[in-house]
Amino acid sequence: MGKNKLKRSLGFWEVFLFGIGGVVGAGIYAIIGQAAGLSGNLLWLSFVIAAVVALLTGLSYSEFVSRFPDAGGSYEYIKQSFGPKTALYMSIFITFTGIVAAAAIAISFSEYLGRLIDFPSWLMVIAIISLMAFFNIIGSKYSSYFNAFATIVTLLGLAVVVGVSIPDLGSTNLLETAGEGWTGIMAGGALIFFSYIGFEDLVKMAEETKEPSKNMPKAVISSGLAVLVIYILIAISAVSVLDWETLANSNGRLAAVIETKLGSIGATGLVVIALFATSKTILSNILGTSRMLYDVARDSEIKWLQRFTTISGIGNAPNFAIISIAVISIGFALIGNLKVVASISNIFIFIVFGFVNISLLKFRSDQKGKEEKRPPFRIPWNINNIPVLTVLALITIIILFGFNIFNLVQGNT
Repeated sequence: MGKNKLKRSLGFWEVFLFGIGGVVGAGIYAIIGQAAGLSGNLLWLSFVIAAVVALLTGLSYSEFVSRFPDAGGSYEYIKQSFGPKTALYMSIFITFTGIVAAAAIAISFSEYLGRLIDFPSWLMVIAIISLMAFFNIIGSKYSSYFNAFATIVTLLGLAVVVGVSIPDLGSTNLLETAGEGWTGIMAGGALIFFSYIGFEDLVKMAEETKEPSKNMPKAVISSGLAVLVIYILIAISAVSVLDWETLANSNGRLAAVIETKLGSIGATGLVVIALFATSKTILSNILGTSRMLYDVARDSEIKWLQRFTTISGIGNAPNFAIISIAVISIGFALIGNLKVVASISNIFIFIVFGFVNISLLKFRSDQKGKEEKRPPFRIPWNINNIPVLTVLALITIIILFGFNIFNLVQGNT
């Protein structure tokens, strides 16, 4: 088994930036306009709702990862609560969560790149997924370098958006809806939830993180809070510069905000930044999903799955898993419709997040009175060893899932 061990090379700040990088990108650069069309100037509240629901589930991830710092992420947590057979079935949903999300973001990447060069979108989709797979193949340490750089570039771009919007802050009624009231606000939150797959990817890095039982819970919670602040600032800035209808209908939403203030050169600069933002999200999705497949294969007795345990190459990475994920992701991305692919991804995300919360509730119930040692992180506010916040997480997941179905029926995703 020695050759099948992942190397612990990541510290807190690297996984913290990985957590921010895994979330910031998809929500801001890909779907902010569509969300504005649902919630109007209350776009900021939709971001808050999505973030709070995600952070509640993030607490469940934090407790689980402090107990089981394993590369399997959700798969490992479900296995600990329901056994290997249920976990194996659920691994299908978990795998497709990362695969389809990567495909959706690749489509968004091609749309941004299409503003700069006239290339077939299918070729751009294949190229970016292949490139991000290559970064994964050369190892998580180098992947983290790219992610850290791309995250810093992304945050600088968002800082520019906020900076140029300062003169307009306070000029817009931030309580104006798109006409749908709370239905639109909640539907916007459900759509935005798409970006929070980053939590799932982050905990899968536990086996490559130093002191994961301590560093991972801190990274999950702190990165989630940091993203919440960033999203609120961007949402308020965007609707302050452009009215929500213009924002919803513009091509390259944040680029349109910058173009209003800095002209076409500024818009082009933001498009370049958006390419970094979307590419690093693809990177993290492939990386996290490959680690989960590696863990599933390592625990399974199914022969064909054993190939996913192959650790090879200069990066000592699960290369067969990485390549397989990239190929399937390209297949989904070639559908070419961001709304359709993001909608499919959302379904998988809600199912996986919901089941993680159910798993923690069952694990806590089974462990009542049996625990000899307190885990490094334990969710507070418990009744008979059942965490109230986890129950709230499950309820809010179900509510947002219902609004995601509303989005599908209405054709707004």
